[in-house]
Parts: sequence; C-alpha cells; structure tokens
Amino acid sequence: MSTLLLTGCVSQTTTVTIDDKASATVEKKFSLGMAYSSTDKLSKMVGDKFLEVARTQNPESLMKYQTEKDSGYVAILKTENITKEDIFAKEQFFKPKNKKNLECKTSKNKTECKADFVVNIASPEIDKLLKDNGLTYQDLDPYTLVMKLPVQAESHNAKFFDLKNYVYIWEIPLGAPSTVNLKFTIK
Repeated sequence: MSTLLLTGCVSQTTTVTIDDKASATVEKKFSLGMAYSSTDKLSKMVGDKFLEVARTQNPESLMKYQTEKDSGYVAILKTENITKEDIFAKEQFFKPKNKKNLECKTSKNKTECKADFVVNIASPEIDKLLKDNGLTYQDLDPYTLVMKLPVQAESHNAKFFDLKNYVYIWEIPLGAPSTVNLKFTIK
C-alpha cells in the first residue's frame, strides 16, 4: 500500500486508530492535491501505481475522493484485535527491528503493545522514477504516520504529539531509514 510520494502536493498519510478493546482502523490516504485533475504526467503515474497496489491488497476498501482543494484515494483496513494481527506486517516499507512491527500481548485484563520498526520509503522503482524526472528524495514531501490511541503512550519518539487526545505523529523523510518507537498499555 505504501507507494510513491512525489512532488508538490503529492503526499501519503497513514492514520492508525486503536480503541480500548484493541481493535484498529487503518486509513491510508494518498493525496494528489489538484495535480490529478491536470495533465501532470508524473502525478498521474504515481496515482496509477497507488491504485494498482491498493486494488491488489484491498480491492473492497479503495475509494476515490475529490474536494475543492484536494483529490486522491483512500483505503480503509480494519482488524478486530491487534494482539492477533500485526497491522503493519504487510507494509512494504515498514521493517521490524525485532520479530514484529507491532507486538501486543494480553494478560490480566490489560493489553501491552510495543511498536518498534524502521520506515524506509525507498526502492529501485522509486529511484528510477525520480532519476527519469530529474528529482531526488529531498524533493518529496515526507510520509506521515499518525497513531491515535485510547491511552497515553508510556514512551514514544513521535515528532509531534497531543497528550490530551493521545495522538502521536511521525513525519518521515523519504529515502532514508527512520525509527518508529511506541509503547502503550490498554487497561
């Protein structure tokens, strides 16, 4: 699902919302800005690639959207229990530092979770597309990961956070590895 993120208004945000019963909703939003309605060849190529990957992995959840200021695609994934299913396991660019991207266990009516992985949005395919268009990874908007928890995190390395609403945000530059750490307990 994680795909190419190129030039200007083109960006991708993954928002993971976890509730107090340990179920999760993952919204993947790929924004093309208004570029998709223009003749921007690169933006169209990126949009088409996102569609191809999204349809392969989540054909039933993919939606196209358009507002006055933005257009793009949204895919929604749901999991009933994060202790049984790693919500990041299928992510192409999320690599576990240990055994799992998101490790959770339940004991004595509490669920303890630890996310510990490296995000590296780079690939030979993106390298070629950038080279063909005279761009580098530094020309691209960062990838944004948002985690909304039912509790305050015990530890994290998020760049931005709102403790009142338990929201943690990572802005990850493309083309270089970035570490994501998060630990929380749902009681």
